[in-house]
Amino acid sequence: MPAVTRPPRSRPLARLALLAIGCAAAACRTAPLAPPAPPAPPAVAPGTVVAPVPPPPETVRVTGGRLNVRRAPAVTAATVTRVRRGERLAVLGRDGEWIRVALAGGGEGWVSARYVRSDAPCPADKPGAELLSDPPLSFSDGAGAGRVVIEATVDPSGKVAATKVVADSTGAPALVKRAEDEVRAFQFSPPVRDCRALPFVYTYTRNF
Repeated sequence: MPAVTRPPRSRPLARLALLAIGCAAAACRTAPLAPPAPPAPPAVAPGTVVAPVPPPPETVRVTGGRLNVRRAPAVTAATVTRVRRGERLAVLGRDGEWIRVALAGGGEGWVSARYVRSDAPCPADKPGAELLSDPPLSFSDGAGAGRVVIEATVDPSGKVAATKVVADSTGAPALVKRAEDEVRAFQFSPPVRDCRALPFVYTYTRNF
């Protein structure tokens, strides 16, 4: 039986494979780590604009008795209508001494700046008044002298314009005067209706 001859092993190929593995392992040990990629900037939708909050509309209040509203900024222009003292008009534009205004019933016209004054934005309606000051605590001096009740008339600016004593069980004018002085020092936020602050009566009860 003839002998079987086996082919010799390919030692050079095996040695090259080992060398390649070793080089790869060495490269892994020595290669620096790549820095992390920076985060992507946040996406901004194209055309997105944040609109600023518009200021409140400018208004003027009529100071003349009967003011002509004209079709153009000139005394010779035709009269569109007439407005009364105290009316508020929204300002649409200006031209020298003339102001273009919007009319309450619709339309627009021009008024002379000499017969109107700038007006603050219209406050919201408020049914009741608010006391802005801190009243003194009700307490008794000594054994208790009694109670004083005062009605205070408050003007539209929130200040006490007049006082009236409606009840007094102390019999002491000095205590009555103290109660009046206290209520006169108060400051109020008056009620508002149709853009106007209103006067009102505040009842103040003071125990002594």
